[in-house]
Amino acid sequence: MNMTKTKLLKAAALLVAGLFLGWLIFGGTTSTSSHADHDRLTPEEMDQHVMETHTDEEGNIVYTCSMHPSVREAEPGNCPICGMDLVPVSGAAKQMEPDDYSMMMTQASMQLANIQTTPVIRKIPTKVLDLPGRITVDERRITTITTHFEGRILDARVNFTGAPIRKGEPMATIYSPDLISAQRELIEAEKQKERNPRLYESARQKFRLWEFTQEQIDGIIERGDVQRGLEILSPVDGYVLSRNIADQQHVSVGTVIFKVADLSNLWVMLEAYEEDLGWISVGDSLQFSGRNNPGEVFTTTVSYIDPVIDPQKRTVGIRADIQNPDRDLKPDMLVRSRLTSEMDEEKLMVPASAVLWTGPRSLVYVQDLSADTPRFEVKEVELGPRTGDYYVIEEGLEEGQVVVFNGAFRIDSEMQLADRFSMMNREPGTGRGAPSMPGMNMDGHNHSEAAPGTIEGIPDEFRDQLTEVVNAYIRGKNAFIGSDLEKASSEYEIFIRELVEIGDHGVSGDGHKLWANSYSELNRSASQITKAGDIAEAREAFQLLSDELIAAIQLVGVEGVIYHQYCPMEEASWLSRGEMVKNPYTPEAMPDCGEIVDRLE
Repeated sequence: MNMTKTKLLKAAALLVAGLFLGWLIFGGTTSTSSHADHDRLTPEEMDQHVMETHTDEEGNIVYTCSMHPSVREAEPGNCPICGMDLVPVSGAAKQMEPDDYSMMMTQASMQLANIQTTPVIRKIPTKVLDLPGRITVDERRITTITTHFEGRILDARVNFTGAPIRKGEPMATIYSPDLISAQRELIEAEKQKERNPRLYESARQKFRLWEFTQEQIDGIIERGDVQRGLEILSPVDGYVLSRNIADQQHVSVGTVIFKVADLSNLWVMLEAYEEDLGWISVGDSLQFSGRNNPGEVFTTTVSYIDPVIDPQKRTVGIRADIQNPDRDLKPDMLVRSRLTSEMDEEKLMVPASAVLWTGPRSLVYVQDLSADTPRFEVKEVELGPRTGDYYVIEEGLEEGQVVVFNGAFRIDSEMQLADRFSMMNREPGTGRGAPSMPGMNMDGHNHSEAAPGTIEGIPDEFRDQLTEVVNAYIRGKNAFIGSDLEKASSEYEIFIRELVEIGDHGVSGDGHKLWANSYSELNRSASQITKAGDIAEAREAFQLLSDELIAAIQLVGVEGVIYHQYCPMEEASWLSRGEMVKNPYTPEAMPDCGEIVDRLE
């Protein structure tokens, strides 16, 4: 009787253990058999299920890690990479062994790594360009007023810069011996105009060439006597841009005494990076607003593209005309503009987060939908231009393929650990990506102290300048930790200035195109932070900036030690000079959410 009870207890324990193991491995997933029905399996059926789904060809149970499916052990235990408990491998997982260019993942490991996929799409790429700029005076509407004879200013009627002036209003009174003689000649010529009309016309013409009006000339004749000083009248309506005279000042022929501008029509002068020139054409529509009233949006069109590139900023001037009848817009007013442009034809496109960016030939992970268990293949692709949150794919993918847009970096890390083809390991099977790499801790993250940088020949001066950029980034990140938008905006204005000091030609040779693209995206994201209307909008731009800066540092390196930290709850990364985790995305709700992903030095 006791033996019967013992057998029953053992059988019950075995059944409970089997049910728990089935729930642990297959909970929330689907397979060829319904694991929700395990509680209805007999012990014999459970044994048969284990033999079919969790054993190798010899009948031995094979154990693997949910996070590292490449691990295969004959006994239960802990994963040698991350320390997690090993679980029996599913039958589906051993149907198709991965090669040097692919890897298998269980549904559980996909959920833990938050792997998300999306199809490759084909559509017309659209680029939204945020272009900084300012309002300037239309050069065609500037009138320069000069003297045509030597003389002395008796009375400067316009006595300050910026004064409004109407056409025909006096600007100054001038005395000149030449003017005295010309008046005498005119008065005498008028007396003899019947006998010598040519002399009379010649005397009047001299005053016209000196830009005196018809009324002023007639006034001299009507008075019949010589005036000591004559008034210089404004030839246009406008505002005085410059005033170069004072009372009793001597002037010579050709002296510029005033500049008057008509401000009813102005120019909007914008700056575009040279890599964005392909997206901009004369006639493109753009919208802009000033800082004085961000809600008031003006619409105009591109009227001119500068043929010369600024050698320092590596930018090109873009000009648009704008009418200003109410004088709401002022010269030198800073504006924020947005230009939307489209390509002429449809292109293949994937999310920017799907691309592990290493230059024109970058990597994308594609899911093999024909596999019973999730299987991911690495594909080299040729990148086209970036359009917002997407990259154009020129070569390497087909429409309808499914790519990983969230978690690609984690898959690539696993590929590297398994010594397979990956972003940092282009020679699989050489041992360069084995799990026994120096600095690999049991948390599964690479803390190697090897210097990053896949681009050779980076000058020390460039790294010094990039370090200053990173320092400005860190200060801005600390401002986000304190939820101080004003401080963050200020620091990222410094970030932009330091970045402009480098320019997109900071790296030459093979790395030039890589850095030029990164430079553009860094500048764009930092500018979005400085223009953000609230802290949430600024943090969205900060996430894009962080991802781009991390990729840049991995390519070119940086002085000192810097830590790549990651918050799985926010699915966002950032950089820090210290190991302590302080989350800049949710400092109030989850200040300590995050972990060190990499140590860059």
